[in-house]
Amino acid sequence: MPSSSSLCRPSTRAIPATCAWSMLLGCTALFFAFACPYLTTTYSYAIAIYQGIVTIFVITNFGLATFMDPGTYPRAHEDETRDDEFHAPLYRNVDIQGMTVRMKWCGTCQLYRPPRCSHCSVCNSCIETFDHHCPWVNNCVGRRNYRFFFQFLLSLTLHMFSIFALCLVYVLMHKNDLKTASNIIWYSLSIHFSIHCAVESY
Repeated sequence: MPSSSSLCRPSTRAIPATCAWSMLLGCTALFFAFACPYLTTTYSYAIAIYQGIVTIFVITNFGLATFMDPGTYPRAHEDETRDDEFHAPLYRNVDIQGMTVRMKWCGTCQLYRPPRCSHCSVCNSCIETFDHHCPWVNNCVGRRNYRFFFQFLLSLTLHMFSIFALCLVYVLMHKNDLKTASNIIWYSLSIHFSIHCAVESY
């Protein structure tokens, strides 16, 4: 029986998450390397400080949502489940604090799933308070990492609008030289970063 894992096994399923990390870090690095120095010199160093704080918050929550165990239930040992799979009823009623709770048997993990626990077909594990499996973080969103996933979406939206607005200001400040290579890069960067964040938020 394969061992339980909170993260998906390495395969092509890691491609969306790899693309998300690459675009996030790549676009942010380009902004700080080229547009940010001009904006801080022209306006205020508060732009760099603000954007730096937002970036750290985005990356931190992205990392926690990606690498944290979402709440995987351990599977029963093989010796314990050798005969149970054929004799265990599909449902079992359990009294919890005076309330009857109906739990369903998971034939893969060999356990009775508590309420709001579901089996993820991608990770092949039962996840506590399962919400969904997100390909962009290559992990399930469950009880333990739901807060960080939600904070990541909020901070990513703020990061998206900030980068887009600052790149737009940079382009408008050089509207007389829109045909130069640098301005074409920043115009494309703002569009691609906005599309990337919108897709990832979805």
